[in-house]
Amino acid sequence: MSTSAQLSPPAAPATARSAPGTAPGTAPGTAPARRTTAGLPALHLAAAVGNADWHLTAPLLGVLATALHTDLATVTAAIGAYSLGQGLALPFWGRLSDRFGPRRALRWGLTVAALSAAVAAVAGDPRLWVAARAACGAGFAAVAPCAGLYHDALGPFADRRRAYARMMTLTSAVAVGAPLLAGLAARCTSWRAVFAVIALLAAVLARHTRALPPTAAPSPVRTRGPRLRSLRMRSLRLRSLRLLRSRGLWVLAGLGVAEGLVLLGVPALLAPTLTAVGAGDRAGLLVTVVYGASVCAGSVTVRRLPGPGRPRALLAAGGAAGLLATVLLAARPAVPVVFAAAVLLGLAWGPLHTTLQTWAPRLLAPGARGTAASVLAMSGVLACAAGVALAAPLVERGALTVLFGTLGGFAAVLTALLAGAARHLTK
Repeated sequence: MSTSAQLSPPAAPATARSAPGTAPGTAPGTAPARRTTAGLPALHLAAAVGNADWHLTAPLLGVLATALHTDLATVTAAIGAYSLGQGLALPFWGRLSDRFGPRRALRWGLTVAALSAAVAAVAGDPRLWVAARAACGAGFAAVAPCAGLYHDALGPFADRRRAYARMMTLTSAVAVGAPLLAGLAARCTSWRAVFAVIALLAAVLARHTRALPPTAAPSPVRTRGPRLRSLRMRSLRLRSLRLLRSRGLWVLAGLGVAEGLVLLGVPALLAPTLTAVGAGDRAGLLVTVVYGASVCAGSVTVRRLPGPGRPRALLAAGGAAGLLATVLLAARPAVPVVFAAAVLLGLAWGPLHTTLQTWAPRLLAPGARGTAASVLAMSGVLACAAGVALAAPLVERGALTVLFGTLGGFAAVLTALLAGAARHLTK
């Protein structure tokens, strides 16, 4: 089946009867879209709490190393463990959301996150604490595919884009405020209170997933006898093989890798770059705030665009801004240039990532759209983690031109991929 065929479902006949529960004369799908919109605040709050949890560890590293009686390298490993747990769990939650529906998958994921954050809050052994952080990342990974499915149910591209931009605005604001509040809470009370609050919020949100409407997930097939079970397993294997052979899946993986290296990896290297050129720790904190504020500004701009907008123009603007940032850093990695790159990368995130997330699920068939959203996110997270790990020795040696020149090549590849893929975008 071609991509355009997957993206363009056949129009309903003019004489079609109204969907159950829909007022006469109302287009089928309008009522479910309204129910989905009413439940989005709970989903957006779950995304905000997950993003806050991801940003909490960095400002607490020194306090955690002292409290857990270990070295700084051990607690720093929790950041990588969190990203690894999140990246590896994403396809799992994607398949679960396709199989059982996003509401149940999100409830299960938030429950795992709440329990893991509670363990992290009371852990006294550093290895247990690192393992709990990895499990917490795996639990919050359920948000990405569930968000993809619920936003995909909104219908027109413009509605999906605005809803995603609203979520990005909230999560970027949380990314700026969470580290500051975590540091303040650790000084006034204890670092354990920070993770206890995350556990409480995740538990409350897991309970309130009932505000989200159910979606048309396939009903579990009841099988009796070994022959029927064997047929069911064979059907699952065939569907999985068919999915792995899908060109859309590999397009998503490629886009995710390129986006992760440029729009996640380069911002993660800004603070270390400032340290490498002789700036202080305050400059590193300030550039993080500038980047977060720019992401928020870009998301607000995308949300306020009138009409359906032009997906191709949004992708081109985001790709060009990311490419320009890496070129500037490769040409002259000085303090003012790093701050200018932070602004460009933040502004690129809104139009590029929002458009990709809005469109990505529709690259695959309806029964695999949760998987589509999870593959894009997984590729980005794992590519970012691997890229930052490989870039660390170059930053330490001061080979910044080589580093950002290479990342500029990935930015050019990302822009070219987007130019090629944009023709498949539909409203």
